[in-house]
Amino acid sequence: MGPLAAVGLSVLLHVSWNLLTRRTHGEANFLWWIVGLHGLLVAPFALPAFLHAAQQAPALYLCALLSGTANGVYFVALRHAYQHAPAGVVYPLVRSSPLLIAVVEACWFGRDFSLLAWAAIALAVLGLWFIATSQVEPGQRIGRAWPLALLAALMTVCYSLSDKQAAPHLPQLSVALGYVCMNYLLAWPFLAVDQRLRTGRWLPQRRPSGRALAIGVLGVGSAYALVIHAMRGLPAAHVVALTNAGIVLTVLLGILWLHEHSGWRRRMAGAGMVAAGLGGVVWSAV
Repeated sequence: MGPLAAVGLSVLLHVSWNLLTRRTHGEANFLWWIVGLHGLLVAPFALPAFLHAAQQAPALYLCALLSGTANGVYFVALRHAYQHAPAGVVYPLVRSSPLLIAVVEACWFGRDFSLLAWAAIALAVLGLWFIATSQVEPGQRIGRAWPLALLAALMTVCYSLSDKQAAPHLPQLSVALGYVCMNYLLAWPFLAVDQRLRTGRWLPQRRPSGRALAIGVLGVGSAYALVIHAMRGLPAAHVVALTNAGIVLTVLLGILWLHEHSGWRRRMAGAGMVAAGLGGVVWSAV
């Protein structure tokens, strides 16, 4: 599977479980369930392939440790940010990370990006900010969400660059799935401790429906593995930027299906800017 096809399939899977997260009661702690169940159910099948690959390239252990820790902090920061502002405000801000990733790749790893790529990524990030600010209600105070959103964005930079270093040593999608499984086994304790500290309970008060759990468990790991697979052929900044096509799709579904009409014109303008920017990223990558 080519990198662009892998990103496209990843976007569809990512949107599916993200929409379920938005429609599941907060007390169910949807991420707690799907990240934990993914690690538990997939480990017997995928983890041996990762451990075999890590024997050939021990650096994979360090990459998994860095990515797993960063994912754990990311999940907790994102959840707490959602307590201070709607997901439609927070998540686009967090997904502005491709610009930071490109800066680190260029300065630290010597990656050479074309002027078109820089302009396209910047345009897509500007569109994300349009989407985020379109959903801030008058008088709404979201100041506490900004530091948490920034922390989540920085964690995205950390695990994306770590995954990029791991990608060349994950030759098959099955091995990448094992790497993701290891990441989630390391990240889930962060969700578990946060669940305990917030509610005084290790187990969430509610359980999502069986259908939601099945889609979430399938999507949360497979989407991530496909992103890492795409990084074998594209810079991390390109791949992470292209996954933001999911936000464009979510905006459209939110307006047309969920009838989220507040600030819809600004959201559509932002979605158009993101789509144009992603088109520029694809053009610069081919």
